[in-house]
Amino acid sequence: MERGEIKTAVLIGAGNLGWHLGQTLNKKGIRILQVMSRSGPSCKDLAVLMHADCITRPEQIKSTAGIIIIAIPDTQIDKVIGHVDFGNTLVVHTAGSVPMDVFKGKAAHYGVLYPLMTFTRKKQVDFASVPLLIEANSAENMKKLRHFAEKLSREVRTVNSEQRKIVHLAAVIASNFPNHMYTLAENLLTRKGIPFDLLKPLIRETTDKINLMSPRSAQTGPALRNDKATLEGHLKLLADDADMAEIYRQISKSIITFARKKH
Repeated sequence: MERGEIKTAVLIGAGNLGWHLGQTLNKKGIRILQVMSRSGPSCKDLAVLMHADCITRPEQIKSTAGIIIIAIPDTQIDKVIGHVDFGNTLVVHTAGSVPMDVFKGKAAHYGVLYPLMTFTRKKQVDFASVPLLIEANSAENMKKLRHFAEKLSREVRTVNSEQRKIVHLAAVIASNFPNHMYTLAENLLTRKGIPFDLLKPLIRETTDKINLMSPRSAQTGPALRNDKATLEGHLKLLADDADMAEIYRQISKSIITFARKKH
């Protein structure tokens, strides 16, 4: 075992990410001393699973752990860290859009451990394949954090706060936006009594293609062809839903514009 190796952790947050991260740490032999969450039931459930103590206030956090991981909504991070004495413990947050300097003046050893993945509690994720983007406030802390991150994932990259903001933006566009499109498509079909399952093979094929080619090369559809008759026909079908019609119009316009640009 290397000197300074992280063997214990405190996990702040018992939501979707906290649930997956907690189980991964446990499997990797990193003992979780405490789970903190303002939601009592979630905290207790995860703490019992991890054989850890459940706490509900930041003042109760033990700064004797090897690392403190903050896995809570972005807007709550600053509120929590202002109430914790981190001592000499390395503390990291897991947010995509929050700069590392949120810890400045509040902790001596700090960084970021951002998992580039979408998490839901009911679906298991192979954490070893999740890209972990890391950043730390010193070379020593970076070395310690990298060693820790490489226990959890095969894909660990050093990314600064400004780069991470861009990655987070791209992730929202690539993950959250398409899922909303699936929601709109499901709603459209459901209103007409047509099962959404019909689209699942198409969605899988569209997603699979980007493993073989760039998303730009994989683009198909009436907007790419600038098929005005089909586009207008679709907009007529959406005449009773102004919001969805506008989304269709703007995305089609973007596809047409992008198709005209030189590679």
